[in-house]
Order: sequence, then C-alpha cells, then structure tokens
Amino acid sequence: MTRGIALLVLLAACGPDGGDLADGGIGDAALDAPSGCTRPALDPDVLGAAVTTTLAELPAPRATTLERQAARTYLMNALASMGWSAQLHSYAGGANVIATIPATTGSAPQIIVGAHFDTVSGSPGANDNASGVAVVLAVAQMLVELPCRNAAVTVVLFDQEEIGLFGSRAFAQTLSPADVRAVHTIDQVSWDDDGDRRFELELPTAVLEAEWRAAAAIIGVPVTKTSTSGTDHQAFRDQGFAAIGLTEEFVGGDSSPERHLSTDTPATVNTPYLVLAARLTAQVVITEIGP
Repeated sequence: MTRGIALLVLLAACGPDGGDLADGGIGDAALDAPSGCTRPALDPDVLGAAVTTTLAELPAPRATTLERQAARTYLMNALASMGWSAQLHSYAGGANVIATIPATTGSAPQIIVGAHFDTVSGSPGANDNASGVAVVLAVAQMLVELPCRNAAVTVVLFDQEEIGLFGSRAFAQTLSPADVRAVHTIDQVSWDDDGDRRFELELPTAVLEAEWRAAAAIIGVPVTKTSTSGTDHQAFRDQGFAAIGLTEEFVGGDSSPERHLSTDTPATVNTPYLVLAARLTAQVVITEIGP
C-alpha cells in the first residue's frame, strides 16, 4: 500500500447520525429474493478457508519481474479453478490479472472489485496486500455460486501499486465511467490490534458510503469514513469513476506496524478480522448485483 496524506473525517459507524454500531449487528440475513435467486449465507468458515488458502499459497515477495510473474500465474490458476476465464491486461512495465463474470439478468453497469498483488522489495506482503487479494478471490468464488446477477462483475488484481498505482491507472484508462456503477478496492485488511473490528471507508462517494454502511450494519462491524488516497481507488476517482477503498484503521492508528517490512508474514494476520472484510465486501457486491 502506498499512502498519501490522510485526513480523518469524523463520521463513525453505521447509523445515519454517525453513531457507533453496537457489536453484533443484525446478522447476515439478506432481503428476500425471487424464487431461484437465493443469496449465499457468507459462511465464515467457508470464507475463512478461502482467505487462509490465498495467504498460504500466494507467492511472496512480489516485487521483481520474476516474482510478480509467479504471482500472476498463481492468480490466473486460482481464478480458473473457480470457473472464471482470467486474462492478463498488459501495459508498459507490468500486467494486471482480470476476469469478468457476466450478468445473468439485465444489463446494469458493471461492478469492479480489485486489490493490488505486488509488494515492496523484500517484504512477503501478507497484509500489504495478500489480505486484499484474499478478499477479492473469496468474493470471486462467491459470485460463481450466485444464481442471479443483474450486472457483470470484473475482478482485478492490480500490478505495481507500490511504485505509483501503475496497474490501476492503466486499467482505469480502458473503461468509461458511464459503464461502471462502482469500483471497490481492498488494501490491508488483516490487522485489528485493539479488537474493535472497525474498518475505514476511503474517499467514498455519498452513494457508496451509504451502501457500505448498510452492509456493515448487516455484518455487524463499525466503519469510519476517511479521505485517504494513495492506493488503487484513487486511480479510478481521478478518472471520474465512483470508487471507494476499504482498509483497516490506517487513519485511526490501528494499522499493521509490519507494513513494507520482512515481518509482514501470515503469522501477523488476524484471520477472523480478514474474514469480516470478506463478508463485508461480499455483502456490498451481493446487494449491488442482486435482484
């Protein structure tokens, strides 16, 4: 994760009044869907297995040309094993891994869900940003099993975020904001030292902030809005897309001290918190594309 100057906006948790959401929320029950269009339960055990697999298997570090190529090969194979048709989006200096699952009904503007896979030199990058990759792959698996989708969803694993958002900037230039309802990027979501289960919503539009707060109420986690830039959502905001970033408490002071170090290993990952990030992201996407 690269970070610009972050200014905390004091809009906490999930109620319209900005008050904190009590722990536990209202459960995972989704709104009733038409017959044959049931929504997944977002089972923590299933998501836990998915994110743990990614953390264990994603090659590390992912900084040099060869290291990043090994990571891309893993990501292509992981998506293919789920039934996605993954491809490379190459640009000068690097390549993103992308895959799109089509809508089953309707033709609403597509949804983008992404995370960068590269690391700084010498860092295994478990939190920064195998954690975000793990969330994206867990959501990808859930989407394959979703019987009704009223919009296409593209998952993207971005290259070269750490040296200047090169992958996300290159990919954003291939799209038109008119064809994309929302862009959701995930970066560093596995550190929760104080145990409050809080996430930060980075630079959301008003509509996306409302969507994420509603999802947080369902999952039962508090969220805080910030004006943090410097990671992949910024590349899309700069091009006029509705975009938001999800992260741990970077502004709130509860973010991994292992970032960009050789000690950013899976041993430092808070798996239950990472599973909450996957559930939260999946809930947002399900709502956006659901009947």
